[in-house]
Amino acid sequence: MKIIVIANQKGGTAKTTTAAALAVLLARRGTSTHLIDMDPQASLTRAFGLTDECDKLYHALTDRAGLPVQTVFDRLTLTPSTIQLGRAETELLSEPGREFFLRTCLERTDLPDNAVAILDSPPSLGILAVNCLAAAGGLIAVIQPGGFELHALAHLHITSQTVQQRINPDLHILGAVVTNAHRRRAITEQVQIEVARLYPVLGTVRADARLLYATTAGRLHRLMASKALLDYESVLDQLRVVLP
Repeated sequence: MKIIVIANQKGGTAKTTTAAALAVLLARRGTSTHLIDMDPQASLTRAFGLTDECDKLYHALTDRAGLPVQTVFDRLTLTPSTIQLGRAETELLSEPGREFFLRTCLERTDLPDNAVAILDSPPSLGILAVNCLAAAGGLIAVIQPGGFELHALAHLHITSQTVQQRINPDLHILGAVVTNAHRRRAITEQVQIEVARLYPVLGTVRADARLLYATTAGRLHRLMASKALLDYESVLDQLRVVLP
């Protein structure tokens, strides 16, 4: 099973939207795809109109049990999150092997062998984010045009290198996606150039109100066409080339 983490410790970069859009498009192409909402804000869960009334992800991590799996549509499933997951950031710190709890849970989850799992990591570099990096085989960084975002990307790069060296040597840097871009603005081109110094740029996704509205309304999986989805299709084509 291929496991990809979508990451950036800075919030508001369209990380969750990127995870959701890529998963929807993969499933529509016929690939069994599983999303895991590792962010206590649970934005990915709400993007599909789902809930987790019993905080099952939190309990799965603390008990090292199989993950809860909910069906979104044919070939797309989701492990939902709740704000309760935030407790794991402090409760797991003293536990031995704490970096590998998510990996253990994935090994105990009934998913197709040929599935692609996409992890939406929290906007931090805490224990939940490290669990995502420790479980994944590939990392996609998501960044919006702007100077502060570039600083955050540099910190993510250092963290991912540390995880590669000390925890997960199988972690591959797949590249970066530039999101919410206005292609005629000079800042977009400048950010693309700066990002390319660290990672291959998998694609640039245009700002798109239709995708934003569908995500906040909990019906992203029902959106059939938008300019941002077209851009994510191109990202997916690039992604298939670089996947290990």
